[in-house]
Amino acid sequence: MDLDFRPLIPHRAPMVLIDAVTQYGPAEIRAVRAVRVGDPFVTQHGLEDAALLEVIAQTIAAGDALYARSKQGRVIRGYLTGLTGVQVLGRAQCGQTIEVHALCLKRMDGMGLFDVQAAADGAVIASGRFKLYVDIDYSRER
Repeated sequence: MDLDFRPLIPHRAPMVLIDAVTQYGPAEIRAVRAVRVGDPFVTQHGLEDAALLEVIAQTIAAGDALYARSKQGRVIRGYLTGLTGVQVLGRAQCGQTIEVHALCLKRMDGMGLFDVQAAADGAVIASGRFKLYVDIDYSRER
């Protein structure tokens, strides 16, 4: 399966905050992000917390876009609608790679519920539950 998510999401550089989708299935997605000097949202203290949450949300968005494509649809737009029990436990530093693992617990009428864990070089830096809504076009006329 082609895991090139970039043409499927609305984000464009420099706001694409994931580098690659490393694994995809309808119930699971994994993506990575290298933290680099000079990147937006990177300070002397590492990647800012809000940017880490966006890395996670974009991982899920890429998974939703790949899911829609597998069903002959395309994502029109998506929204992060809620966070439950999210904990940011640390910051990824320049030179580290963030690995995001998202498990889809449920999909229903555009809503998705995901348990997520993000780690930097093997140490968990964030975890929690993310709720997203995506509007998917399944029409054949595009």
